[in-house]
Amino acid sequence: MDRNFARAVDAYHVYRPVLDLLGRSEGTDKGDGYDERLAYGAYTGGDVDLVSMTLTQVDALQTKMLQHPKNKLNSSAVGRYQIVRITMRAIRNTLGLTGKELFDRDMQDRMACFLLGQRGIDKWLAGRLSTDTLLTNLAKEWASLPTSSGKGYYSGQRASVTVPDVKYALSQVRQRHMEGEPKQVEMVEVDKPVVPEQVEQEVRKKSGLWQWLTGLFGSGAFGFGWLTGMDWQAILAGGVVLIVVLLVLVALRSQIVAAVREIKGAVEGQG
Repeated sequence: MDRNFARAVDAYHVYRPVLDLLGRSEGTDKGDGYDERLAYGAYTGGDVDLVSMTLTQVDALQTKMLQHPKNKLNSSAVGRYQIVRITMRAIRNTLGLTGKELFDRDMQDRMACFLLGQRGIDKWLAGRLSTDTLLTNLAKEWASLPTSSGKGYYSGQRASVTVPDVKYALSQVRQRHMEGEPKQVEMVEVDKPVVPEQVEQEVRKKSGLWQWLTGLFGSGAFGFGWLTGMDWQAILAGGVVLIVVLLVLVALRSQIVAAVREIKGAVEGQG
């Protein structure tokens, strides 16, 4: 099945590897799965269609289980994830459930994922909880899971799966979580905007005098050729003109520099 399609049809796709591990470790997948009860129905008088019952009806059934004289375990575990009455009541209270909701497959998955979250799986995915701590937390919730030592958390309870089993399921959860994360957006360098029209107008106004002066010197080749055909008196007069131009440039130097700085500031302010 395509991963994207699986993610679309399964609201708990990311956590499904651990959910399936629980079905295996709790032994419920060997029996009726989502309809399974403690000791395979020994304290409910036979098979029960849990997925068709409301949460209120399941609560009543669990109370009946606890009152059964042969229930030495004093447990009311039901469903694929073997959730007991006190835990289910706490979940109902936290999630604001009315009790009229069905204890169907979706609800059981939802409750199991809620418990996974309470035990820190999302903190672990975010790198804020160590794997060993998560293993211990999960073993506290489900006695069939091992702590990092490989043993069950509760005395007298033996883990039915191994630490590598749990770590593999968690690795699959992490992979699915990462696949669902937004992809890194490649940064593309943006060209600096062109100089705005108002700044360009200011440039033309401020540089008008400079263009006139540089134009004058730009005609030097023509002027030099013209001067070569003139007598010394004309050349002397031309030299006087050049000296005057140079004096004007020196006098206007400070104004030209100020204008350039003003234009530069305007361009950078618009960038």
